[in-house]
Amino acid sequence: MLIGIIGAMELEVDGLKKLMTNEKIQKISTIDFHRGTINGVETVVAVAGVGKVNAAVCAQTMILTYSPDLIINVGVAGGLWDGFKIGDIAVADYVVEHDMDTSPLGDEKGFITGINMVKMPCDNKISSMLEEAAKKVGEISVKIGIIASGDQFINTQEERDSILNSFDAIAAEMEGGSIGHVCVMNNIPFGVLRAISDGANDDSHMDYPEFAKMAANNSIKIILEFLNKISEV
Repeated sequence: MLIGIIGAMELEVDGLKKLMTNEKIQKISTIDFHRGTINGVETVVAVAGVGKVNAAVCAQTMILTYSPDLIINVGVAGGLWDGFKIGDIAVADYVVEHDMDTSPLGDEKGFITGINMVKMPCDNKISSMLEEAAKKVGEISVKIGIIASGDQFINTQEERDSILNSFDAIAAEMEGGSIGHVCVMNNIPFGVLRAISDGANDDSHMDYPEFAKMAANNSIKIILEFLNKISEV
């Protein structure tokens, strides 16, 4: 089994790459793909860059080049659920693209032509395993729900409320929806794991620099636990 892991930024996957053995690096479309073994599991890890287009290019290239059995998007996110604290974990059961909007043409907000859906389903088994892994890591709260993606850093209460009200999402970030979009098109099972770095509100631009690294470290610990579990399957 080969597991694909995609983060937007170096801090989101650097801890995983440091643990990789038998590493081989291939650069494609400016992205370095690191293939090797982590905790006895064959993995390919990449830093896509921030935003939906970067993430989609990375996911499609990974699929065409390495044919992973599943893909996990890992990183940080702004919390939309009021129960989240910094460092808590959001696991997606569905992903949406909150900035996709052809509603003036009569479509539901977030509707994606071609795959003809708004909510793109994550693999149930992957989501359950990520939730279990998060619960084993320590004093971290974990919640499963919709994670919303768009090409903007959410830092106003108005933007936060709009996404929450439109999609009932628990977290907002900038890549998971597009990675899910690519995986749905290619029939690849996927999951999204996000550690909460800020509240996606008026203070988020101040909270994010201070807490992003801590939140990312939490998500990396969970991925390592996930890899331990999947190696037993």
